[in-house]
Formats: sequence, C-alpha cells, structure tokens
Amino acid sequence: MNLLQSEKRNVDGDWMETLLSLEFFGTCMDHKYLRKNEKNVFCIDCNVEICRHCCNTEAHFVHRRLQICKYVYQDVLRLLDIQHYFDCSEIQTYKINGEKAIHLNSRPQAKDARPSTKSKNAASCVTCKRYIQDRPNRFCSISCKISSAPPKKRKCCLSSEAEHIVVEKEHYNQEGSLEEKKSSLSSSLTDVSEDSEALLSNLSLRPFMRLLKRKGISQRSPLH
Repeated sequence: MNLLQSEKRNVDGDWMETLLSLEFFGTCMDHKYLRKNEKNVFCIDCNVEICRHCCNTEAHFVHRRLQICKYVYQDVLRLLDIQHYFDCSEIQTYKINGEKAIHLNSRPQAKDARPSTKSKNAASCVTCKRYIQDRPNRFCSISCKISSAPPKKRKCCLSSEAEHIVVEKEHYNQEGSLEEKKSSLSSSLTDVSEDSEALLSNLSLRPFMRLLKRKGISQRSPLH
C-alpha cells in the first residue's frame, strides 16, 4: 500500500495539535472486553487515539503510530519514535527504562513554588519558566516549543523526514491533477476524432453528382 495514496494522510502539522489535546489511557470501547485495552497509541494518519488491539486491525495496521508512555503521571513519547516526525532539538529529555523520552505538555507546578537552587547552574523553559536540567535546551516539552513559535512558523517544527513526506504528497497531488487534465484532454480529442470519422464516412457514402448543362434540342436545316 502506497502511503502517498492514503486518503487519511495527515502530515501537515494538524495531527500535532490533536496529539497535544488528547487525554490518553482511557478505555477503548471497541475492545472493552479485552485486557490492556487502554488508549495509549496515537495514529498519525487517522489523527486519533487507539489501543494496542486496534493496531492489529486493517484500519491501522500499516499506519504511522506513536506510543504514549507515563512518566511521573505525565504523558511522554520516546525520542526515538517522535524525532522522525517532529524536530525535538532544544527540548529537555529524560531517561525512562534506559530510553530517552520527552514530555508532550508542560508539567504543572504549584503557584507558590520557589525557584530551585539548581536553576542558578541550569536554565529554565522559555515558555513556562520551568527548571531545565541541561542548559543547551530551551523547552521542557513539545507543547512549549510549539507555543513559542509564531502560528505561521509552527509547521517548521516538523522534522526533515516529515517535511519530505509533505513535499512528496504535494508533488503527488500535482501529478494527479495533471493526469486528470491529460485524461480529460485525451477524451475530448477522442470524441472529436470519432465525430470527424463519422462525418467523413457519411460523406463517402453519398453519390458524387456532377451538374452538367443540359444541351438544347438539335435543329436540322429545312429541306428545300
């Protein structure tokens, strides 16, 4: 199956807004009688949250998916998975079971929380001002990075691979439109050709008539 031909293709950045707004780990009603039926997977192509059993169905089997994990009661993504579709540079990473992960949304903090002493030697998130462990990083989560960018430039946060997919999709749509125009033009030319052949055929069946001037009645000279 060619992913460029999928009608549910969604790589222009809209899926990221949905991903950040969803509440995961709810019960999947399609598989409510099965074990481990929590919705902890996001289907990028369908732009919807699903469970592990949905991944094996025909509807999502070949689609691109992201698995959501929990870290200190917050939703996180494995860096290895999300970096193919989103530019994760300058976002603070955390180690979960030996793998790097990043937060989807900013972690809540108490209003009366005092600044951490560690912040003197580290940095804080540009958007929410939360403490960041590694100074080269500027954001604590994906949502903070997207919020800091102007609306017109938020799609630039897509990774180079995702941008390549978008370019391929646009190229495919242009080719499809061009093929439709060619097909329409070819059909029109075929109709004209058929009409011309029919006209010539009708003309060839008609007898060719020459108009000849009728001669007058010959008159003989009178006999004397």
